[in-house]
Amino acid sequence: MRTIGLDRRFELSVLLVGDERIRELNSMYLGRDETTDVLAFPQLSESEPGSVGNMKPAYPEPLGDIVICMPVAIKQAEESGVTEKDEIDLLAVHGLLHLIGFDDETDEGVDRMRAMEAGLLGRSSFKKRRRSNV
Repeated sequence: MRTIGLDRRFELSVLLVGDERIRELNSMYLGRDETTDVLAFPQLSESEPGSVGNMKPAYPEPLGDIVICMPVAIKQAEESGVTEKDEIDLLAVHGLLHLIGFDDETDEGVDRMRAMEAGLLGRSSFKKRRRSNV
């Protein structure tokens, strides 16, 4: 998180789920009755991560929740020719970027997120990806 400019102490949770649970969450919160690879649920407002200055709270602040669908991650790893760990790392970073306000609803946003993902993971972006449902 320091690499992307979050110098305050934050906490986040990562939940690994199956197809049925990710579909429930996607339907419930985004109105999309389908499975997806990753969902992100921010707990801070869009302006909060960088707005407080140098004030350091006594306890980590909740940044949000990342939910990764394992069956989809495994399938995507096979299709992309990467390890399952590499795919899960990518999905976790992708979810984290959403938590701090990145958006992939436009081609420009997708390109920006891919560049950040590649930089944070220390490797080039994976094969062409569809936009996530985060």
